Amino acid sequence: MQPSGRADGDPGDTAQGVNPGPVPVAVAMWHSVHRVMRAFDAHLSEQGATWQVWHILLAVHQGTPATQRELAQAVGIREATLTHHLRGMEDKGLITRSRQETNRRVQRIEVTEAGEALFRRLKTEAIGFDRTLRAAIGPGEDDVEAFFATLGRLADSVPDGGRDILPEGWPGNRR
Repeated sequence: MQPSGRADGDPGDTAQGVNPGPVPVAVAMWHSVHRVMRAFDAHLSEQGATWQVWHILLAVHQGTPATQRELAQAVGIREATLTHHLRGMEDKGLITRSRQETNRRVQRIEVTEAGEALFRRLKTEAIGFDRTLRAAIGPGEDDVEAFFATLGRLADSVPDGGRDILPEGWPGNRR
């Protein structure tokens, strides 16, 4: 996607018809993110999982609070969506969910041995995929830092709708 034409995203008129104008930044980001995530998902599916399962296992493994509500907030998805993923992960024997004795409404999430084995396989794949993306960003760590700084500025330039969905220390997190 090469930006061209007007900066306001208005396609405008030309002698030959409609000038598509520049590609809006948000549209370019959306298409890029979806292409990368489809590729990542396809890569992880070879190991028997999706990027969503990887993200949940990673969050739990990193010590993210293990209640379902806190996990949904940490992963950046709605509780109902998380429930769907957790049900599937539980059916596959990757996690267990249990109720707290002090508050039966709160579920705790624990990764099983099978979930840990899957996590290790996915981690290897995710590291390799990350290396590919980092190489595409640029040859040096300064290039990656500049990319993250740009992501942070973009995230900081827009309202967040009252939700911080990025972990502490990540670009764009306002905590």
